[in-house]
Amino acid sequence: MYQLNPFDHGFSSNSECQDRIALAISAAEIGIWDWDIQANTVYWNVFHEKFWGYEPSSALRTYEEWASRVHPEDLAVIESLIQQNLTSTTEQFKVEYRVLQADSSVCWVKANGRIYRAASGEARRMIGTLLDITDQKQAEAALRKSEKLAQWRLAEIESIYATAPVGLCFLDREFHYLRINQHLAEINGLSIEDHIGRTVKEVLPGLGEAQEAYFQQVLASGEPLLDVEVRGTTPAQPGVQRVWLVSYYPLKQTNGQPIGINIVAQEITDRKRAEQALETQNLELSRLNKTLTSLATRLKQQNQELDQFTSVVSHDLKAPLRGVANLSEWLEEDLEGQLSPDNYMQLRLLRQRVSQMQALIEGLLQYSRLGRTQEALKTVGVRELLNEVIDLLAPPPTFVFDISPDLPTLQARRLLLAQVFTNLIGNAIKHHPRPDGRIQISVIEHQDSYEFLVADDGEGIPQQYHDRIFTMFQTLDNKQTTTNTGIGLAIVKKIVESEGGSVALESAPQQGATFRFTWLKQPFVDE
Repeated sequence: MYQLNPFDHGFSSNSECQDRIALAISAAEIGIWDWDIQANTVYWNVFHEKFWGYEPSSALRTYEEWASRVHPEDLAVIESLIQQNLTSTTEQFKVEYRVLQADSSVCWVKANGRIYRAASGEARRMIGTLLDITDQKQAEAALRKSEKLAQWRLAEIESIYATAPVGLCFLDREFHYLRINQHLAEINGLSIEDHIGRTVKEVLPGLGEAQEAYFQQVLASGEPLLDVEVRGTTPAQPGVQRVWLVSYYPLKQTNGQPIGINIVAQEITDRKRAEQALETQNLELSRLNKTLTSLATRLKQQNQELDQFTSVVSHDLKAPLRGVANLSEWLEEDLEGQLSPDNYMQLRLLRQRVSQMQALIEGLLQYSRLGRTQEALKTVGVRELLNEVIDLLAPPPTFVFDISPDLPTLQARRLLLAQVFTNLIGNAIKHHPRPDGRIQISVIEHQDSYEFLVADDGEGIPQQYHDRIFTMFQTLDNKQTTTNTGIGLAIVKKIVESEGGSVALESAPQQGATFRFTWLKQPFVDE
């Protein structure tokens, strides 16, 4: 075994030259190694020891000590390379690999060596240098990572440009198109190729000139300009005025200097047209609202005048009628015993006519007030309401009422619903030919309403009268009947329809009559 000085073999014997070489190695911190293959000893200089993480030592090392410091993932490859070089005629040896330092940290090194052989060609020594290239490898890794990130970002930009539902483009400082997506190219009416390298003004003369002020503002300020409404025409639709919402974003260098402009353009022509149409509709609705408000005011005033008129008419008509009725009674009392039976009958007929006129006037007043007087909604139990209505009507004790147990409780204007039942049940009692008639009251529930049925077993109503029976002053009775005015069913129809329902009649001669009317579960609420 022998120790080799790297300056003893293959180097100049000149002392000055050796000093220069030693100074260069020290300044560059180059590791020197010398492997005596036959003796299996290795010389490492101070810097080589430092790379391995050892304290400087003059002791010789072994091949196994070197191998124990090579990263396990690199050792097999390097040993294979060494064997190839030893068994071939190659004189140069170069390899990069990782080293496990004494503190278990990892560094990269680059080994360059030369193989010295005996006359027989057998390898006897390998002498070379070792450089720490950890910083270089880290820089290369960072560069690869940066390149990968750049590729990923480029792919992301390409994907955005291909799939974005808005127009995208990038301009340089002279406003040339450097990139544009298909969506914006279609908006402009030209291919992507027809944009690249040309200025906006060249592609779109009118729009380009209008936007140059925005481009210059963004480049000068370095700040984005957002949501600018741009109007104009393009070759895609010549002569058609269109509107876009455009945002301009400066693209800056690391020093903050803008080098171009990213543009995002969204066409809002249809939206603007819709907004214009909506504005026109709003103006029309406002005009109609003013008209309706004016009409409502006039109607309210007219209703008030009508109320005053009906009150005056009612008083002025009823007062003379009461006078006539009283006068007939006084004549009958004063001339008692002096009048013939025909005279008595004529006086009674006179009072019947007066009573009929009074009922007619009262019915007209009720009909005229419908819809003009408001009643608050209340919770109404229909069964309890019917009991009250029947008690007030005072039917013959032999009359039978068959009332369904399923009648609901609902929100309603109680007086109106009571008036509907009063008129329908009252008509059924009044027009029944027998004192032992039967009236059935039932209900059918629908999704939004209840359908009430009031059925009797009377004489029925012929089909030809079903429509006219709900008309004012229409009656099927003899005109001499004193109590029927022909207003009751007209009132029923008006009330039901004013509450959002409908009324109908099912009947045939000698088969009774069934009146059906619907009542909303959620009634109208007066504003």
